[in-house]
Amino acid sequence: AVVSTQSTGSSDTKMALVFGMGVGLFILIVIWTLVIVVGLLTIRWTNGGPITTSTVVLAAAVTIILVLIPRGETSKEEIDPVDEFFIPRIVMLCVMSLSVLLGGVLWFVMKCVQPIYAKQSTTLYYGINYGSYHGNKRS
Repeated sequence: AVVSTQSTGSSDTKMALVFGMGVGLFILIVIWTLVIVVGLLTIRWTNGGPITTSTVVLAAAVTIILVLIPRGETSKEEIDPVDEFFIPRIVMLCVMSLSVLLGGVLWFVMKCVQPIYAKQSTTLYYGINYGSYHGNKRS
């Protein structure tokens, strides 16, 4: 099921889940995905800067609000935490770090280190124009 509920320890409180994650996290993922899409769509527009900036500021404001909203009652019971997703999270972090590093290197090579080719010169030493010796006689 897409939306489900999960017990949080006590029998009277339940937490709504979307795709196995909390509603707030799902909202943040959707918002930041939309910000990235809007940024990619408006990157080539001449007046796209304010649109991209406003979407990033709006998404940051929503993120701050969702982080600062209290999550509700928490149980006072001691729960022995076991992180079942430690290894997959580390693997994903490594893959994402390598992707960012590779993307940065490729961007640097393709945009910042473009070769500038010299134009062929028709003049040689001491201002002598050799172009006139190749049949460019004026009558």
